[in-house]
Amino acid sequence: MNYILLPIISFVVTLFITPVIGKFNKKHGLFGVDLHKNQRFEVPEAGGIAILLGTIPIFILYYLLSLDFRILMFIFPVTIIGIVGFIDDLYNIPQLLKTALCLLGGVPLLFFVNGLNLNLIFFEIDMGLLYLIIIPIGITAASNLTNLLAGFNGEEMGLGLISTLSLSACIYLLGDLQTSLYLLTFTFAFYAFLIYNKYPAKIFPGDTGTLIVGALIASFSIIKNIEVVGVVLLFPQIMEFLFKSIRRFGGKKYGPTKIDKDGILHPQKYLSVANLLTSNFKLTEKKLVLVIWSIGAIFGIISIIITYFVMVN
Repeated sequence: MNYILLPIISFVVTLFITPVIGKFNKKHGLFGVDLHKNQRFEVPEAGGIAILLGTIPIFILYYLLSLDFRILMFIFPVTIIGIVGFIDDLYNIPQLLKTALCLLGGVPLLFFVNGLNLNLIFFEIDMGLLYLIIIPIGITAASNLTNLLAGFNGEEMGLGLISTLSLSACIYLLGDLQTSLYLLTFTFAFYAFLIYNKYPAKIFPGDTGTLIVGALIASFSIIKNIEVVGVVLLFPQIMEFLFKSIRRFGGKKYGPTKIDKDGILHPQKYLSVANLLTSNFKLTEKKLVLVIWSIGAIFGIISIIITYFVMVN
């Protein structure tokens, strides 16, 4: 099997398996309510399992055929984080336990890192053994960040597609086509899933889907020693984290964003990326998500510019 075919295969498999997973999950009571519609619909949850099933078995098969050990560097973290997300979708585990379990996702990378230096673009810092502690924390932080900026149809998976596509381009610019295509395999799976998750959503990714986006960005950034690029790509989620930190993550007491009869979203009285945008512009859910995607694309372009002009030349 040629590794160039991996993205295409993952797209096709995920495209066909996602509606099957959606029907199965809803039949077994795994669904949520779409809150940002005038009419409330029950939508299958934990759809991110379709992304895992559309990628990980393909990578395992490719590994058995090629014995390319680099594949293990990211399928272990993504699989572990994905399982944690699925457990959370099923049982709604406490945040502290979820964070502790996510730390396990970074452990496999400890066996694959080539050095102990933290790349800060213009210079590197030798972190020593502290770098081995930073890796699991980085995987956990990134996974939970991509789980924060979520809640609107297609929002998180669209950002995941944009971020991983940008990171794949950065890795390609660094001269590593094969690793770039490995990441692109997940990007294509995100795209296939987004066909069903975009407005109006027929399936939600759940924590299973949102957590693995951050795990991928962190894993590949660490593997290629371009951690700063990963931080740039996660900037929209970092903004959301800072906003939620100000109000001590107390947004749930306000309920979901209000929607009028014309579909226009009206902000709640707390700071968030969505509320900041809807307080300044008249936006429907679909338009809001497009604006958030555009913000993600801007930081994707910035990451590519940094890679090309600073790290390559």
